[in-house]
Amino acid sequence: MAVKKETKTAKPAAKVAKATKTVKAAAPKAKKEAPKAKKEAPKGKVVKGKVVDVTFKVFAPNSDSVAVAGDFNGWKPLSLKKDKAGYWSGKTKLQTGVYQYKLVFNGQYWETDMSNPERISDGHGGENSIKRV
Repeated sequence: MAVKKETKTAKPAAKVAKATKTVKAAAPKAKKEAPKAKKEAPKGKVVKGKVVDVTFKVFAPNSDSVAVAGDFNGWKPLSLKKDKAGYWSGKTKLQTGVYQYKLVFNGQYWETDMSNPERISDGHGGENSIKRV
């Protein structure tokens, strides 16, 4: 009969070991849930790197073409489209941030955006317009 008592004692010990493993497996789930709270931004604050649609618009009824070039596109002119009223406009996607740009008229005249008073030195004796996204 002593053998039967030892056998009964051995079986519960195996069940305890399994229960310990289950507790260890549950712990990583709590760690995975914690980062979700970090991703949420407080209300009223800009999320860094958020991508938004940005529209550039300029009134130039006598121009044959108008483009926008800036540090957001490697200073390669992006063509704008003209409407019947003489406004040129175009959309692009930009991450939130501050960008420098100029308008390019008729493919050769690089000028600041006269409708935007915010400017910064371009480092060449002129100025660039500033776009805050």
